[in-house]
Amino acid sequence: MSDFKALLRLQAFKELPPAIGAHMSIPKVQVFVDGENLVMRYQALLEAGRKPRKGVVHIKDAFVWHPGLTTWSCMDIQRVTYYTSTTGDQTKLRELKTKIASTSFEFEHEFDHQIPKGSAQILPRVYHKPSKSRKTRNVDINIVIDMMRAAHTNSVELLLLYSGDGDYIPVIEECMRQGKIVWCCSFSSGLNPDLSSAVDLYEFLDETFFVKEKQNA
Repeated sequence: MSDFKALLRLQAFKELPPAIGAHMSIPKVQVFVDGENLVMRYQALLEAGRKPRKGVVHIKDAFVWHPGLTTWSCMDIQRVTYYTSTTGDQTKLRELKTKIASTSFEFEHEFDHQIPKGSAQILPRVYHKPSKSRKTRNVDINIVIDMMRAAHTNSVELLLLYSGDGDYIPVIEECMRQGKIVWCCSFSSGLNPDLSSAVDLYEFLDETFFVKEKQNA
């Protein structure tokens, strides 16, 4: 691992000594959340008996969120876009958009903890799907398009993807060829085995959303 990437990893987990952290720039980040993937995998772990942590926001088959998704690392977050789908008419889609947008997030954009955290609302991208049992390609397609746009935006330094879907590997590789840092986080359930090694930093979400399981003696 290069010295830069070693520092980047320490920065991600807020483990940098203050003297070093004060001289490192905080990356400007755009966050892309594959809500279909997260909700499906969250509900699978829920059905398997995992106990949710306090603070989880869950709308069945459409939305799941925890404040820790934007506070686990020191990031200057420009935007969090949440992509999901639901059945029903335009009124139902509008209601879901309103509920997602009413969920705010916080982020630490300075190593100095005396400086107040930044905050904003989640940007919803909600698409119609014909049945509850089916995913819509609109989510995947629009995440790919928006990640490519971010990769060609000078003000964006780091792309953070929340998904365990291996279909994103080609766009991840292209964003990295454009000089962007790419991080990815997902649940262990359904994780594509090639995804974790395709990014600059990968982390599991299981313990962000669920109480840690007791180890057998």
